[in-house]
Amino acid sequence: MRTLSLFALAAFAAVVTLSPGAGARQSRVSLAGPTASERALIDGSREAIIKTGVSPDFFDQHFHLARVVDRPGDRRVVWLLAVGGYEATVNDSVGYYTEGTRRVDTHSVAATLPQTSDITRTLTRRRAEALMRRCIGPFNNPQVEYRAHGSGGRAALLLTASRIVPPPPESRAARARREREEREARERSPRGAPPPPGDVVRAKGKAPGPVVKLGAVDLVTGECSVGYGLTGPLPPKEARPVRRH
Repeated sequence: MRTLSLFALAAFAAVVTLSPGAGARQSRVSLAGPTASERALIDGSREAIIKTGVSPDFFDQHFHLARVVDRPGDRRVVWLLAVGGYEATVNDSVGYYTEGTRRVDTHSVAATLPQTSDITRTLTRRRAEALMRRCIGPFNNPQVEYRAHGSGGRAALLLTASRIVPPPPESRAARARREREEREARERSPRGAPPPPGDVVRAKGKAPGPVVKLGAVDLVTGECSVGYGLTGPLPPKEARPVRRH
C-alpha cells in the first residue's frame, strides 16, 4: 500500500473525449448536426487521446461523446469513458497557438493524461469496495475517476473515497503541557499585543481537529494509495429568525 500526499491524491481530474470520427460508435449523447468547427474539435480531441496510448478500437468502443462546446474562450470536448461496468467523465479543453498564419489547436489531455493504455479487465465493484475498506476503513463519497495517477503520469481508472478520522483523545499530560505553553506564551506577550513570531497559541481546551483519510483503489491492479489532510473549521450556524409575539 502506497502513501501519497493529499495534494498528489487530489490531483486534478483527467480529461478525455470521444470523437465520432471514422469508425467511432454511436455517441450516448448525439449531436443534432455538429457544425464544421465542432466536428474539427471532436476529431482533434479523439486524435489527441489516441496519441497518449489507447488504441483506436478501444477508444471507439469505450469513449462516448457527451458534449462539445465551441464558444470564444470556452472550447472543449467532454467524453464519457465506460468500461467494465464503470463510467468516468473526462474533459478536453482546447486552446491554440499560431504558426505564421496557421492556428494549431492544443489539447489539455496531452498534459492530464500523458500515458494511457487499453483497459482489458477491471475489478468487480464488490471487490473494489472491499479493498477500499481494508485500505481506509468505513468510507464515504465513493467516485470513479480516470486520471493520471502515480509515477510517470500513467492514467488509471480509480475508485476514490474519503473517511473522517477523529483525533485520539488528548492525554492528561499532553493537555497540561499544552496549557502550560499557552500560559507562558501569553505571559511573554505585552497585554493586547500579538504573540512573538514562532509562538502559536491555541484556543484553550482545543485539541487538533479530525483528519481526512483519502483512498484511491486502482480498478485494474487493485493497488490502494492513501493520503491525509486536515479538516477545516465547521461553518457557522445560521442565525435563528426572531420570533415575533
